[in-house]
Amino acid sequence: MFERAIPITKFLLPALLFGYAAFANVDIRDKIAGAFSRLPTDGGSLSHGMLGDGLDALYKTELPHRELAFDLIGAARYMVLGEGRRGVIVGKEGWLFSDEEFRGAASAEAGIGDATREIAKIAATLRSHGVRLIVVPLPAKNDVYREHLADPRYAEISRDRYLDFTRAMASANIEFADARAALLEMKSRGSVFLKTDTHWTPLGAKAVAEATGARAGVSPMAQYALSDAPAEDVRGDLVKFVTGRALAAAIGLADESITPQTASQTGSDALNDILADESFPTVLVGTSYSANEAWSFASYLEAALGSNVLNVAEVGRGPVFPMHKFLSNANGTSWPETVIWEFPIRYLTDPALWKSDDLKTKE
Repeated sequence: MFERAIPITKFLLPALLFGYAAFANVDIRDKIAGAFSRLPTDGGSLSHGMLGDGLDALYKTELPHRELAFDLIGAARYMVLGEGRRGVIVGKEGWLFSDEEFRGAASAEAGIGDATREIAKIAATLRSHGVRLIVVPLPAKNDVYREHLADPRYAEISRDRYLDFTRAMASANIEFADARAALLEMKSRGSVFLKTDTHWTPLGAKAVAEATGARAGVSPMAQYALSDAPAEDVRGDLVKFVTGRALAAAIGLADESITPQTASQTGSDALNDILADESFPTVLVGTSYSANEAWSFASYLEAALGSNVLNVAEVGRGPVFPMHKFLSNANGTSWPETVIWEFPIRYLTDPALWKSDDLKTKE
């Protein structure tokens, strides 16, 4: 009986949602008709999301009860068409992906070349101060979880982009940790990315931190123990491109639970060591994958490296701005031994990545 009710509900809920929209939209029916009339008469010319984008713009500006109606239409479109608004690509079984991972295939080669040259310059600058740079290129979520894509060809593009980037860095003698291999290996033990969010889980962050520690190959200065922080419910940052919080759970996009971890130095002399030594031999630079304490990447690095890690990563600035900021603020007495630069490869197709830093949000 329950199995039979599922397909009924799947079509009944969208019908009710559209019924509400029709009732609420009596006064704008001419504008709705106009949105349909502007579509290509040749069905082959229709592009992904063309109708949805037109209706989104209309409902956002004209519909009574706009916010609720906008969320209702988004939920209905997700259930009926398997689509979201611009910003998200809908996969299978409730998986959502950032559309940034699907863009710019034609510009990827140039982006990889530009990135490799710029990173090499930064590595040389750090080396002149006796600092070692280790880049941590983060693979695309659609590569790691390709089985949840409607079209797996995009995963192949993302995989090739990661491999081309790491090969280019190797040719330029830039050190890097293989985050992709670490995530694929850890994937068999649990989720390494959230289903409805751009970011990794603490388990994914731990896998990459351990791979980075192995790449660094340094002798630990101290022992660190990991302990669980309070569990957190995460509302995926991609859900907003589908619907609002009130309806997300009803269409299978509920909040996801994670358990962050913290690292603390252990041993009989731990307190004395902490009080006596506030130096940070390692600096972590990067994006929200590193800056957000919920993912615990800095804590996992401390445990993997056996030393303090100063986290100067920032949310919303992309990978380049925090590095430029760190270099401009460093001075002759504050250079660390190692800089770890977390760098999501989805930024390689951003044409403005290496342009002058500004206050625009990059994530």
